[in-house]
Amino acid sequence: MIWKTLPLLALFMLIFNGSRAQDIQGLLTKINAYHDSRPIEKIHLHLDKTTYTAGETIWFKAYEVVGVENLLSNLSKIIYVDLIDPKDRTISALKIPLTSGLGVGDISLVDTLIEGTYRLRAYSNWMRNDSSSYFFNQNIEISNGRLDNVLTKSGLQGENYSIVLQDLNQKPLADATVRYQISLGDKSLKRGRVNSDAEGKIQIPFREEYGNAKLAINFDNKEQAPIQKIFKLPPAQQQGNSVQFFPEGGNLLVGTINKLAVKALRPNGLGIAATTYVITSTGDTAAIVKTNALGMGASPLFVNANESLRALTLFDDGTQTESELPEIKKSGLNIQVNNGNKAKLFAQINLSSDKQDNSDIYFMLQHNGRVYYVSKQAASKNELIFSVAKAELPAGILTISILNSRFEPLIERPVFIAKEEESLPLSTTLSSNSAKPRTQVSVALQAGNAADTTRYAALSAAVVNISKAKFDSANAGNILSNLFLAADIKGHIENPSFYFTDESRLADLDNLLLTQAWRKLDWTANLDGSSGPAFPAEQSISISGQARKLGRKAPASGAKITLVSTQNFMAFIDTLATEEGNFVFDELAFADSAKFLITAKDEKGKNNIDIILTPNTIPTIGLNKNEPTVKNDVNSLLLDELLQSKKYFAGLESQGLMEKSIAIEEVVVTATRPRHKASESSANLNGPGNADQVISAEELETCPTLDMCLNGRLMGVIFQNGVPYNTRSMAGGGGAMQIVLDGMYIEGDQLSMISPMDVQSVEVLRNINYTAIYGSYGANGLIIITTKTGKDAFRNYTPKGIITLQPKGYHLNKTFYKPVYEAGSETALNQDLRTTIHWEPNIIADKEGKATFDFYIADEAGQYLITIEGIDFAGRMVHKILRLEVNP
Repeated sequence: MIWKTLPLLALFMLIFNGSRAQDIQGLLTKINAYHDSRPIEKIHLHLDKTTYTAGETIWFKAYEVVGVENLLSNLSKIIYVDLIDPKDRTISALKIPLTSGLGVGDISLVDTLIEGTYRLRAYSNWMRNDSSSYFFNQNIEISNGRLDNVLTKSGLQGENYSIVLQDLNQKPLADATVRYQISLGDKSLKRGRVNSDAEGKIQIPFREEYGNAKLAINFDNKEQAPIQKIFKLPPAQQQGNSVQFFPEGGNLLVGTINKLAVKALRPNGLGIAATTYVITSTGDTAAIVKTNALGMGASPLFVNANESLRALTLFDDGTQTESELPEIKKSGLNIQVNNGNKAKLFAQINLSSDKQDNSDIYFMLQHNGRVYYVSKQAASKNELIFSVAKAELPAGILTISILNSRFEPLIERPVFIAKEEESLPLSTTLSSNSAKPRTQVSVALQAGNAADTTRYAALSAAVVNISKAKFDSANAGNILSNLFLAADIKGHIENPSFYFTDESRLADLDNLLLTQAWRKLDWTANLDGSSGPAFPAEQSISISGQARKLGRKAPASGAKITLVSTQNFMAFIDTLATEEGNFVFDELAFADSAKFLITAKDEKGKNNIDIILTPNTIPTIGLNKNEPTVKNDVNSLLLDELLQSKKYFAGLESQGLMEKSIAIEEVVVTATRPRHKASESSANLNGPGNADQVISAEELETCPTLDMCLNGRLMGVIFQNGVPYNTRSMAGGGGAMQIVLDGMYIEGDQLSMISPMDVQSVEVLRNINYTAIYGSYGANGLIIITTKTGKDAFRNYTPKGIITLQPKGYHLNKTFYKPVYEAGSETALNQDLRTTIHWEPNIIADKEGKATFDFYIADEAGQYLITIEGIDFAGRMVHKILRLEVNP
């Protein structure tokens, strides 16, 4: 929506004339082109709750927006959602399709999860062109009472890190053999083994280099099930609180009023309230900076010439520290911003005397190159005042850029523009403010204002019994804090919801921006937008690669490439390779379990072609930006929720709605396990061993070549010139059988090239029950060959013109179970002990802004929390919480 800024720019151009106007116009053209070529996408996931237990499901609604205006995005139509465990492993990776920036998904939490702090990460392929710091990231806590059933109490005690192991009845797990490993990143620092004492306690020596490392322990619980737990170790004890100083605009300038921001931190990275005294060389107090509970504050500071400053900070825990302030400059510029006026944004630029040379100083307000305002003054005095009407600006984080006459940035300063009209009005009406178990509650919604041209809005709602579940609303954030702040700020934002309460937090928000790294325009980059992005915006699933002449790097220009689904061999797509041999199949849509074949033939119809697929890369996991809120002892922290979930799961198991979880006791097997004839890694689409005949490795040990081994041993198969034929298909005029080697389709005459010593198993498929899944490739039967060491074992073989692949497809959503407690209903629970009472991700307010949803109360009384989030087509967002009392 660049056109909204054009009137402002045109008005600005009237101020200038001659070459300078041409120069500034050139700059504006470049940075606007840069923005247009790299619009910023942002993602928010609305979760049903913030804490879970193994066996439950994470339900989420995805909102993807573009630009500072937060308009629903059509740029990317696919996003990726990862669940990362406490060991920094991706244990679930989903590909979610979007429609007009909206999508839904779910993640089932299996019984074997490690308890602890997990993180959800969401991003689009387009967002990878920017820093991963701007991906959606949120910590969640997951307990495990299905297979784990062990509580811990951990902490640093003297020179040891102590862990107490207990069962769910809080009885000690005594005399348990515990193996442990301490690691920092990829480096292992210490391994060892200890036994728990009669109180279930283990003690591991703690050294300074173990600070902020991870401790992994392994042991068996009382049911002899193997258990693993991860602990984040604390910082080294000698580390204390710290304080950082941030002059507004980056400079402390002599002879002017400066604003000095302060950030006070505990050793774990979380804020602490503090008071900083700035003291002059003569002992006078030049400024007093008091922070809020999150450790951030700011105060004006006048710096006299030839005067040194130091800082004394008193923390709320009684400790203190002395610090040096940033360098004081005698030459340069600084900035003071006044964002407290509702109608206008004011900024004052202070200049040292040597910078008052009548050169041009430009004041620009932009977001990643999208310019909203620009003006110019001559550097003719020590103070330059700029102002801009907020009515012309969008809500959100914008950057003030002060440029010199050569259009080089001298100062940059982020500001948050808050506008009440940018929030989505949403009125709600409950059918009742209190309810009884198993009764129905309806919620009526009214979005927008009567003056709105259209009141369509996309909303989602979650209903949770918070009497049973801990609800970390502070650190979880919401659609406002994620899209307004987290998506534009690099570091950890403590208590993000703090800034978007009913109480005005503009001063606190300004202090956050003064002390936190924010998204900046790279002025050294190619700003004309001519260099293309490394990661394209995905409109659909695509499969791409290159066709090369067999055994060579030369492209197979004009080769016919065919994509075939193994689920329906009549469904195929053809394309032609380009002059460079490149090909792409796009506008695809398939589920995550789909398998495909790609075949290639040259212009003469020969398959002497190598097919090289474009590899799919994923972002590295990297550091957790929300590391300061990682928690240990999650089973103990969520014990009440864990015990409640065990009762709920037992009820589901009794109704056959959930599989039982059984921890099998350890069994020592002394007999030799019989070997399966078919290799477990067989590429047989029917499953290993599902064949008319299986030949094992032992039966192939005495043959010089594979075709000689198989000739005469395969029932219903005869060999002609070393090529196998199905006698049944031969009677009907059929051709040679299809050979599949480690999932690769090869020609029958290549059997003689395979060493029998490399083969683990051979499966023969002749019956239609086995060949039907292969479609036309199974018309004459198949021989499935699996080597002992996979595809690398067949060193002399090069696949010709065919490959198999299983690309990542779209996640198939589950349906949220909604019991109905009415006479004759077939969707009722015998015992309703749910925590997430209701999940409604697809609420659409109509053109009049109206929408409704309803749900049934569970069996338990308590306070139910109804969280509603959403966005309209103008980018206005809403986060609203309702409370419902459920009485016995």
